[in-house]
Amino acid sequence: MASSTAFPDSNGYTKSFSFEETSELLKFFEEYGFVVVRNIIESKSQIEETIDEIWSLLGVLNPKIDKNDSSTWDNKYWPIQLGLKDGGFISHMSDVAIKMCWENRQHPNIVRLFQIILKQDDLWVRYDRYGMMRPTKGIAFKQNDNDGSVIFEDKSEWRSKPNWLHWDQNPWRYPDFIGVQGLLALSDTNPNTGGFHCVPGFTHRFKQWSIDNEKEHKCRGGLVNVPEGDPIRNEIKQIHVQKGSFIVWDSRLPHGNFPNESDQFRIVQYITFQPAKEDDKRELTSRIDAFHMRTLSSKVDEQLDGFPEPQLTELGEKIVGLR
Repeated sequence: MASSTAFPDSNGYTKSFSFEETSELLKFFEEYGFVVVRNIIESKSQIEETIDEIWSLLGVLNPKIDKNDSSTWDNKYWPIQLGLKDGGFISHMSDVAIKMCWENRQHPNIVRLFQIILKQDDLWVRYDRYGMMRPTKGIAFKQNDNDGSVIFEDKSEWRSKPNWLHWDQNPWRYPDFIGVQGLLALSDTNPNTGGFHCVPGFTHRFKQWSIDNEKEHKCRGGLVNVPEGDPIRNEIKQIHVQKGSFIVWDSRLPHGNFPNESDQFRIVQYITFQPAKEDDKRELTSRIDAFHMRTLSSKVDEQLDGFPEPQLTELGEKIVGLR
């Protein structure tokens, strides 16, 4: 199966745009179904605080997990319900109302990017999650605590599913554009680290594909895997980005993650917005209740004592639906 870097720049990263290049990034998105915006979060401390928060959350799920001790990253310690094998997701963790996940969700640059892509100012954030892929090669394990000696080992069993390609938009239920998805890169990615991949430009063929494949592959589920052996898989391109960059993609784009084959973690935060529906009182009430329930749970759950609660800005309140 062919797979290479999509639109590489001089440093080997996928072509990206500055936040100010509005018309250029929008044109690229409309042609290829995805776009990378670099330095959407320029604060290194914000990125590092987010990573620290993720490690703290992992420690809540299993107190034996230690950022500085690779022996605690093993499958017997790593919460199995979190490390979804397909893509290295940390499921439900960022549903908790804690500080940094909301600092990123309400970041003005991220909100503005979705306003540009969706061509609408009034947006609601969706409660999404973190993603973390463990290293799988050349991992340092402590051999002797007394002299600090280490041995290096590979852990193929920590790899996520290879060749994972899917849609989160059912082609037969929704053959036209309905929305976008996105992720904030919290670590640099390259061909070895694992990361996001997709089939650039497939959005223009999505509807016809659904017609051509209806008889053999039609299903009702929300997540649809691209069939094994489908020629689409020969067009997969890896998207390599620097930390602080943001990838946004059309939900009609076949996408997934490729496995980590390095000695580094690959870490992201998934962030997605949708047009606000202020007239839908039921959904608005549900959203606000969900936010307050998460805030409440962070207050009463002893495991989460000590985690800073989010401080919503005026923009943050707006994307939740509180104003």
